[in-house]
This record gives sequence, C-alpha cells and structure tokens, in this order.
Amino acid sequence: MLNSTWQPVRISLIAITAGAALLVLGKLLTLPKVDKAAAQAVNTLQPAVPLPGWQLLDNSELKANKDSRFGRSYRFQQGDSSLNAEVHYMTSDGNVSRYLFVYSPVRTANANLKVKYQPETGYYGVLSHKGQAYLTACVNPRGQSTVTEQQFTQSRYTYDLKPNRILPWVLGQESLIDRRCLWTLLSTPVPASTTPEASEAAAYKTLETAWLSWHQWWQANYPPS
Repeated sequence: MLNSTWQPVRISLIAITAGAALLVLGKLLTLPKVDKAAAQAVNTLQPAVPLPGWQLLDNSELKANKDSRFGRSYRFQQGDSSLNAEVHYMTSDGNVSRYLFVYSPVRTANANLKVKYQPETGYYGVLSHKGQAYLTACVNPRGQSTVTEQQFTQSRYTYDLKPNRILPWVLGQESLIDRRCLWTLLSTPVPASTTPEASEAAAYKTLETAWLSWHQWWQANYPPS
C-alpha cells in the first residue's frame, strides 16, 4: 500500500530529472562550435589610460604566460621624469611576491618588498632595485587592492559571496569566486638626492601619487571576464 502511494511521486521526480537532463543536453547541442583560433584571449586592456599630470608616450602588448591571459605596458613622461606601468590580467592566487619573482626583472629582490596600506586603495608593495623604484599590487574587480595570497583570498570571500551574485553564477554568467587580478607594476627611476633614503622616499611618493589615480581608473574600467 505504501509503495503504491509513493509511486506517482517517484514517477514525477524521474520525469522532472529526465526533463532537466534533456534540457541541458539540448542547450549543449545547440551551442555554436568554438574555433580554437577564435578562442584565444583577446587583449581587452585599454591602450590609452589617463594618468593626471603625466603624458602617455606609448603602449605595447605583453605576452601571455601561465597565470596571465594578456597584458599591456604603458610609458609616461612628466617633464624630465618617466614612469612605466605594466598591467597583467591574471587569474591566479594573487601572490604578488611570486609574480615579481617569476615575471619581472626584480626576481629575488622581491624579498625586500614592503607591504603598505592606504584607505583609498588598499594594500600595495614597494621596493627599489638597480636604480628603479617599484610599486605593485593586485587591482581586484571588487574591494581594495591586495598583495599577499591571504589578502587576495579574504577579499574574494568578502566581496564575491554576495546574494546579488548567486543568480549570475547559477546561470553560468560569472564564477562564484572571481579570481581575476589586474597585477600592476609601476616603476620610476630613483632620482639623485642627498641620501639614498631621501631618493627612495621621493620615488615612492611619485609612485604612490600615481597609484591613487591608477587604481581608481582601473576599478571603474575593469575588463570583462
């Protein structure tokens, strides 16, 4: 008697499951085939980025690597001062120190990276190496900038796990945990001054001032996933 009572329910559940499976299969079969050449990542980083007080001289594309789908470098001038900027579109762990070691001329000097914080942008790191001062961080799609893997992961949990992101995730439009990072590496020559400490401080001040506008612009113009 009990079996006969539950029989219609079982049949309904089986029908619903089969219908859902057929719906998904039908959707997959109707999707257009993706050509491998067309599937290559297109560099969506803007070729012209405004930086108040600086003149953009040129830009060039950077090669893809294991962590980065594409990137772009920019060269700026302000009087006799120069500033270079690299942006790598990363989908990785947000470990800036590792990025420096693997993908930059800084290499082992990344051990001297000093992590700093400012409320307007978030965490960033500075160091000097062979006459150049560097500022580096991850510009994240949501939340403040980060430097360490722990900061990056905490930021993702804080800003990605929101109710308004559940539906796009269910529909397959977005990843629930957005692991994109615009890894930025700003650099400028260390100027001649009375002491090495004063020279570094002046270079860092230049980079930190540029970083405020740089971070603000990229968060407002973040490339699509």
